[in-house]
Amino acid sequence: MSDKNVLKKALLVYNPKSGNADMILNNFDLIASMLLEKGITLTLYSIRKKYDILTEILKKEKYDILILSGGDGTLSRSLSLLYKENIDFPDVAIFPTGTSNDLAKSLDLGENIEKWLDNIIHGTAKPVDFGLINEKTIFLSSYAGGLFTKISYNTDKNLKKVIGKAAYHITGLGELTNIKKFDLNITLDNGEVISEKAILYMILNGKSVGGFDGVIDNADVSDGLMNIIIVKNIENPFDIPQILFDLINSNLVNNDYVRTLTAKRCIIEKVNEEIGVSIDGEEGVNEQVEVKFIGNKLKIFRK
Repeated sequence: MSDKNVLKKALLVYNPKSGNADMILNNFDLIASMLLEKGITLTLYSIRKKYDILTEILKKEKYDILILSGGDGTLSRSLSLLYKENIDFPDVAIFPTGTSNDLAKSLDLGENIEKWLDNIIHGTAKPVDFGLINEKTIFLSSYAGGLFTKISYNTDKNLKKVIGKAAYHITGLGELTNIKKFDLNITLDNGEVISEKAILYMILNGKSVGGFDGVIDNADVSDGLMNIIIVKNIENPFDIPQILFDLINSNLVNNDYVRTLTAKRCIIEKVNEEIGVSIDGEEGVNEQVEVKFIGNKLKIFRK
């Protein structure tokens, strides 16, 4: 056990319906014993639709470490609850057990229980930016609208469990036969107004989105800046394969149809056309939004 006399307390929040939730329960003894050896006691909290008392627990009990298990959507929903209740974030550890874990990939957190525990035991909690939508909703990885954004929340859950992130890509092929362009208007924090005929926009925190790794190689999760990617309307359908090829090969920013921007804050006007909106892979609403990045409030264990 740790040589410190005072035990630290960790709360592990897990989503039993996330892609690999069994990893938590099947390895519970390993998790509890490894943490206890370092003087950290463990409490479990299971996310259920019938009740939601996470904020009540964190108001009444002080935890040193908040372990969030699940996909990006589960993580950001949990932190949004805390933010709305003005609860200070404990140091956060991530067990990326969802189907798509873009933030974990950007942070290089590893792909197994031992590595995730090692991040806590031998790593340190370092600042990580998060996006804030209309002063209330947090996203950790991406906020997006247009082409492909419905895939993450419309893809069959059983298919996702069986074949993982490939399910997103298979489902997405169907959207290529019905590409919808829309008028996109974004006002940046420097006052510049961006107007484009677009088929997709993404605000990213980190290098990965939708299971694709390294979309923006030089992205920094702690610089206070969002990376905005706009995919312009593709008049020539024969150019579509090149967009997909560049996306898969982390070369999207060099494509003629793609515009990239950085900002600390922006306002996106409601799109008149009907488009899907995704917040960390969960269904969002097509509305006018103010998006800003918050730094130094969230610290995540990593090595």
